[in-house]
Amino acid sequence: MALGTVPKFSIVVPCHASRAWLRSCLDSVLRQSFTDFEIIGVDDADLDGSGRILDEYAAADPRVRVLHLDENVGLGLARNAGLKECRGDYVLFLDADDLYLPGSLEAIAARIDATDRPDILLFDYERIFWDGRVVRNQRHDAFAGHGAGVFTAAERPIFLTFLEVVWNKACRRDFLTRHGFAFTAGFYEDAPWTYSTMLTAERIATLDRVVVHYRQHRTGGNIHATGGRRQWDIFDQYDRVHAFIQSDPDLAGWRRFAFDRSLDHILAVLAKPERVAPDDRADFFHAAHAFAKRWKPEGYGTDRTRRGFKRWLLIHDDYATYSTLKLSSKVLQVPSPRKTVTKLRHRGKLDPNLAAYCSYWFKQYACNPRAIYEKAAELAPQLRGVWVVDADHVHVVPEGVEYVVAGSPAYQKLLDKATYFVSNMNWPKELEKREGQIHLQTQHGTPLKTMGSDLRHFPLAGKDLDLDELMRQTDRWDFNISSNRYSSEIWERTYPAYFEELEYGFPRNDRLINATLDEVRAIRAGFGFDDSHLVVLYAPTFRDGVDSVRLPTGLVDLGGTGIHLDLDRLASSVGEHGRVLVRTHYSLSAAPDAHSGKVIDVSRHPRVEDLMLAADVLISDYSSITFDYANLDRPIVLLVEDKNFYDGRRGTYFDITEFPPGLVARSPEELLAGLQTGAFASPEAAKHRQLYREKFCEYDDGRAAERVVRRVFLGETEVPPITPLAERTPAPSAHFHA
Repeated sequence: MALGTVPKFSIVVPCHASRAWLRSCLDSVLRQSFTDFEIIGVDDADLDGSGRILDEYAAADPRVRVLHLDENVGLGLARNAGLKECRGDYVLFLDADDLYLPGSLEAIAARIDATDRPDILLFDYERIFWDGRVVRNQRHDAFAGHGAGVFTAAERPIFLTFLEVVWNKACRRDFLTRHGFAFTAGFYEDAPWTYSTMLTAERIATLDRVVVHYRQHRTGGNIHATGGRRQWDIFDQYDRVHAFIQSDPDLAGWRRFAFDRSLDHILAVLAKPERVAPDDRADFFHAAHAFAKRWKPEGYGTDRTRRGFKRWLLIHDDYATYSTLKLSSKVLQVPSPRKTVTKLRHRGKLDPNLAAYCSYWFKQYACNPRAIYEKAAELAPQLRGVWVVDADHVHVVPEGVEYVVAGSPAYQKLLDKATYFVSNMNWPKELEKREGQIHLQTQHGTPLKTMGSDLRHFPLAGKDLDLDELMRQTDRWDFNISSNRYSSEIWERTYPAYFEELEYGFPRNDRLINATLDEVRAIRAGFGFDDSHLVVLYAPTFRDGVDSVRLPTGLVDLGGTGIHLDLDRLASSVGEHGRVLVRTHYSLSAAPDAHSGKVIDVSRHPRVEDLMLAADVLISDYSSITFDYANLDRPIVLLVEDKNFYDGRRGTYFDITEFPPGLVARSPEELLAGLQTGAFASPEAAKHRQLYREKFCEYDDGRAAERVVRRVFLGETEVPPITPLAERTPAPSAHFHA
């Protein structure tokens, strides 16, 4: 957009704690068929990276402009900052976690023209829930029944019974400027704006169309998830509403309407424990009474309805009756015998120095839990770590590592007494988390393939997905580890729960940074390799419904191997001194077909980090191992011959062929040719790898395990800072170093 050009729309998007949803929000605007608009993104001093995302979009599209505020000012004042920068004929506000439906701006523009540029155009919305449910606005019939033509609020008061929100309106900018409308600070800032603009507007029109998808977070989100005294802001905001109405004698007829609406809103907030805690409820109720006393219209009387009775209780400060009604509305339940026994068993004290560890559904001593366990032995020796393994995998536990067998009496005792639970998967659903217990979810890879609640979009991959149970298990997480901001956005969106994101890097990848050349050579020597050997690690992932299937209890092996290459041809393609290590996915039990002496099956090797250290080149596909291996800054080749199949069956969060870590081969022949010609190690491939490393190796600097131990076990809030990528020296390749 040329400087000085006046677009049709200015869309203000304030951002705070919204990174998990911001990209989809911006995409929903930028992909509109109507293109005459500008986006004013306001970074409200957000520490979660929303400002970085806004800058990324602004660099890619001139219609996006960004304001970075020096301090967090809150939603209302952030909107004011954006409003000052608007150049459009009409101003719209869109929250950073909401969406515009396709074709919406075109429909708004057409309706504005058809109604001769009203002061305000109202449009419809739907609530979208975390589990995919879509619920229509309860007042949607008003658009068809009362929305024709152009009118004032006095002529159609039904449109002031909608939610007091700003994002369901397009406001003519000169109307806003002429009257000096601005948002107020604090929560519930939409209320004064809605009443003042709607009651001032001389020409209001409507669009009978769902424009906004209003996101309903499982964990509340923003105002809904914030308790404490911030909820008292509602009284200040409605004070402003009533003061505005009383300032104009022409608005006297609105006093009772606004009074009823404000009491109903206050009562709705009071009823939500996530906003007003039970211990604060009486204070809030009495503050509400004081508010009602300030603004009760002369001659006011409540109607004979349940809602009217609650208003009456507020006006008369009868908290005793209100609390009695609140208590009587709860259904008393007798606990089951099993739960009673569980509670009796839980009477014992937790051991503050006892931690339970497990990985890959009790089958391995590996991954991030292993790295944390070993670092805790160094930094927190008072902590006793006990591993959980199933009876068939006791042999994987090294000598000297304490363990219990899953399901045994010792296992039950561990669950009852341990304070810390560390795992790279969810603990079994039977585990009931005790108060005081701390769960650390370490994850076991950067997500390329679709994960968690997002699997509901892929019926085959998400076969028998139990969202309720998944969320119950996720609710146990206190901490979740992330290796980059890209992952954090996905974890927070697909696992909507109240956990603290630890953007520390993956502890298992510390070894990829800290290992010495001598250690790399020792690992290779264990396989019979020396510096002259060019070692290729082939590590494909599995195919849902072909190699394995996902059930609520985990992955079930279907007998596939995931192998898509002739291993002997692969070994031949890397020359006389070439060697191949083959690593099938951990969920698969079938071994690769017989092969020559140049190929070694390492699918049951206990430590994948050592395999990565031994390898000079990685060949993979949609596996998360590419993100880990990129830390080594060694060549990576992708074999994606079945990309269309994979996209339809499981799906990925981005097209890895558009942002690859190196050479992309779309057939085995292309891959083998790339190895034979040396294209796998070309400058072009290295350029792709560097971009990949910058995005996905963000926090893996060799000190991730230390940060986790200090934060989770030692309670330290100041942990070692992340070493920039340019200052890291990953473990060297023995072949290329030589």
